[in-house]
Amino acid sequence: MRYEDDVISRTVIKLLNGLDYRDEIINSINAVFFDFTVDFFKKIVYAKFNGKEMNMKWYKKYFIKSENFSPDEVAIYAGLNKKTITNIYGTATKKVVLDAAKEHFKYLRNLLSELEDDSNQGLAVTISISYNDVDVKLSLSESLLVINALATKKLQIRGGAWSSIGKKVEKPLLDKLCELAGVPNKNIDNKIFVKDKNKSFDREVDYKLIDRDGKIYRIEVKLMGKGNPESADATIARDSDIFVADTLSQQNCNQLAARGIEYLILKDNDNIVTDFVSILKKLNIPCENI
Repeated sequence: MRYEDDVISRTVIKLLNGLDYRDEIINSINAVFFDFTVDFFKKIVYAKFNGKEMNMKWYKKYFIKSENFSPDEVAIYAGLNKKTITNIYGTATKKVVLDAAKEHFKYLRNLLSELEDDSNQGLAVTISISYNDVDVKLSLSESLLVINALATKKLQIRGGAWSSIGKKVEKPLLDKLCELAGVPNKNIDNKIFVKDKNKSFDREVDYKLIDRDGKIYRIEVKLMGKGNPESADATIARDSDIFVADTLSQQNCNQLAARGIEYLILKDNDNIVTDFVSILKKLNIPCENI
């Protein structure tokens, strides 16, 4: 999922004002999902109207066996996502994804057919879609198949959003924080890098600041819920010197303090910039007083 610049900007502003940023992510997830849904419905009208096939064969022909969509898209239409396929088969090559999608669609079609046969006791679920004066109606099985694809897409969008939001926001967040604290550009290194380029297993750090004597301090950013066990562990893995977090439990704070790691909590903090300046002064990193 790609975040628009204004979403990132609003998220940074909320974080630096001690506010919860999650509504921005939720709004962005919904916007992307609704765009997908509208486009999906348009494709359904075309496929259903022009396909003429019955019993979901039109869906299989247009969405599962068609070469008009990427393997990732075909998987979604079949009710799977690439991550699940990778977890099951250990790979997500084009052939594996397409084969998994076809097999899963076959399973769903049989399951839905049985369900429709067993539930014909007054239950009627029909999705009606109209587009450019073309009207189509989906049966119970077809409707459930579409709903399942939409649910799969929503989970994919949501998972991608929450897992990547930190990487989307961390650099502009720290850039703005350093700007507010008055850190000179020559004391900032915001390039993407790893601790030791000769070690392929090293993970990249988020940010670096340089003190008056040229010593480098590594900064880690984590936007996570309170008490997440990965919080303090991330600083160990990357040898971080400063830890910036949305929230931290008291246990996390104690762990960081015991290791000599400075930390800055953002949520419900009315003195974020002041606290950051205090850390900078303690580490002999140039900054202008606020």
